[in-house]
Amino acid sequence: MNNISFIGLGNMGMPMAFNLIRKNYHVKIYDINKNLYKPFKSANVQAAKNFDELGKNSNVFITMLPDGKALYNLVLGKNGMIRRIKENSVFIDCSSSDYESTIKVSQALKKKNIRFLDAPVSGGVSGAKNATLTIMVGGNKSAFNKSKKILKCLGNNIIHIGNSGSGQIVKACNNMMLGINMIGVCEAFLLAKKFGIDLKKFYKICATSTSASWAMQNHLPIQGIVKSSAANNKFKPGYAAKLILKDLKISQEMSKSVKLNTRMGKKALELYKKFCSQDQNNLDYAAIIKILIKK
Repeated sequence: MNNISFIGLGNMGMPMAFNLIRKNYHVKIYDINKNLYKPFKSANVQAAKNFDELGKNSNVFITMLPDGKALYNLVLGKNGMIRRIKENSVFIDCSSSDYESTIKVSQALKKKNIRFLDAPVSGGVSGAKNATLTIMVGGNKSAFNKSKKILKCLGNNIIHIGNSGSGQIVKACNNMMLGINMIGVCEAFLLAKKFGIDLKKFYKICATSTSASWAMQNHLPIQGIVKSSAANNKFKPGYAAKLILKDLKISQEMSKSVKLNTRMGKKALELYKKFCSQDQNNLDYAAIIKILIKK
């Protein structure tokens, strides 16, 4: 499995594709935005002009797309990739896609004897660049075992969850917790600030106390405390607010489908929806603190 077609070269996809190239895989790249090919000019890579070129001589396909609709259109649309993928190939979707689209694509590919893995990732742009992503995988266990060497080029915590769709279920639940957690971090630091507490000292205490969390320690929405925080760079996104809004919507759709009232997840969705409606959707998700200050 050395010939890989990589589709989707955004903030996450581009560094992931480069990591595969560095590991000497033969990689073909594709994106609807051809300007994203420019960084690959000096790399040993083929830029596909169309789906026909993308399908030739590849037996592994990896996607990093905006959402499940994009995945569905790519594979099953009018000129879908399903017509170009050979039998016994492996299709790995690393996007955060909705469960329904994932299952439809999985079932359609299975009929063509193409093995599908839903393999969404967590770790943000820094994780994509450093190949330290957590990858949660659903789908055929045999296909997972054969693909694990490739996935290890992208992440260092790779877990097979279960049947098709289970990777996306875990990703949605994970990001629901992240959204809820970030709102809690924002509110706690705003409250401490109102009482005149030194926020650097507050962070130092929280980082070694029961309130410690990945969101706080990596994406604290206060400037000048955590090096990796988007707050240090006017909230330029590592994980854009519009993306967590998408994931929160997916988690609420899942909740409704099993008649579970996830109250905090619902509230987080409401707050991020309001934030994004104010033309803030391209800021980092930690910028939600802006709307919480105003409340």
